[in-house]
Amino acid sequence: MPPSIATLDPAARDDRLSTQARLRSSLARGAVAYDNPCIPWESRHSFAHLLPRRVAWKKRMKTFLVLIPIATIAVSVAACSGDDTVVEASGNDAGTNGGDSAANDAASTDAATSADAASTGDSGAVTFTPGAPITGLTPGSWTWVDVAGTKCRDGSASGIGVSPAATTSNKLMIFLEGGGACFNSTTCGGNPATYGALQFAGFPNAEGIAGIFSRADAANAVKDWNMVYVPYCTGDVHGGSATDVTVPGVVGTQQFVGYDNMTRDLERIVPTFTGTNQVLLTGQSAGGFGAALNYVQTARAFSGGAPVTLIDDSGPLMANPTLASCLESSMLTLWGMSSTVIRDCGTDCSDPGNALSQYWVHLPKTYPSVPFTVIDSTGDGVISNFFGFGASNCTTYTAVTPEAYEAAMIDMRTKVSADPSAGLFLFAGTDHTSLVQAYTTRTAPASDGGTAKLEDWVSAVVNGAVTNVGP
Repeated sequence: MPPSIATLDPAARDDRLSTQARLRSSLARGAVAYDNPCIPWESRHSFAHLLPRRVAWKKRMKTFLVLIPIATIAVSVAACSGDDTVVEASGNDAGTNGGDSAANDAASTDAATSADAASTGDSGAVTFTPGAPITGLTPGSWTWVDVAGTKCRDGSASGIGVSPAATTSNKLMIFLEGGGACFNSTTCGGNPATYGALQFAGFPNAEGIAGIFSRADAANAVKDWNMVYVPYCTGDVHGGSATDVTVPGVVGTQQFVGYDNMTRDLERIVPTFTGTNQVLLTGQSAGGFGAALNYVQTARAFSGGAPVTLIDDSGPLMANPTLASCLESSMLTLWGMSSTVIRDCGTDCSDPGNALSQYWVHLPKTYPSVPFTVIDSTGDGVISNFFGFGASNCTTYTAVTPEAYEAAMIDMRTKVSADPSAGLFLFAGTDHTSLVQAYTTRTAPASDGGTAKLEDWVSAVVNGAVTNVGP
């Protein structure tokens, strides 16, 4: 029997997670292509090698499509509990019940505000109202907290995972999870529709100690930070505000309320960590998109003095035609994003078929003194398939080629090249996500001809030094 992932050193743990992720990525590529009726049968059949066998695919679809989180694999269905309940979910080292002890540090006197030089793109009419702080937390351990008002795609209640630093810290990482998207019968079938305490039970000793979450990795720049884990169960890359939506071919109505959930989460997070003077907003896959799309409201929530750094792992805000105008427009409409992200962007996002690319440019323009970064491969095998639904004006399916994908990533880099605080970590291949599964092992060519390690690059970013890495 293989050793538990919790007992492995950071490099071995990342290697184990990388192997698991490659399996999920292969199944995801096969799933999207094999079950898509827009692809001719003879072409779909060529993807069959990615699926162990057809009957097995039917059983695996809900678990593996587009990087379902590791902890969710073990538990697929559960009921959520009531509002504001704190559930201890980890058997980590015992400590005093001092969840707020790491939250009341005085803010650094030289902390910059993340809302500096705000442009007219930000909606001044939107205000942030903090709620009650979370209590009953154990420093150094993960705890599940139900958050009143949050809900999943199926209408069930949700919440967040919280891990205060073992020793007093005035820094905070907020990590948004990935897990696909829901915009048609194929994609909705592989996107998690519920997440509560039961689904979270496997997280603390698996993903919750891996990669960027590791507190045992001496080189991890955020190992001593307070941490918040935002699960994903809304199908809208954390960006929606639309209720009771009907998706053709999907049973029941859908609650696309990821952005609204983040609002409710922030109302609890901000008063819990009142001494915060630096925030890292990050996430992987759908959570990478979500970290970027929730940046403005997060910066607004911490506008009292905590700059918010963005690290988006594998959620690229590409321009048309790589992210086709028809696909982007349909998702923005389906998920109700005109009242969330597009509102936050204002006049800077005037093209509904290219608004996400415009939003990417809007961020460093509006918040010029804080880092905005993206991590991805040159031919991400999951996102290139995801964007394939936009082919031929959304009438067929053709995955984005690696060449086109790399060109679109370089275009993202070029669009913000005038801002020294914006940059990309771009590595060769088709891998999807890095911060958890390959945090200590991922490398890319550095500008000086050497090799850049992702973990070192992240450390530099959170300390305010952004460089472009890769081709």
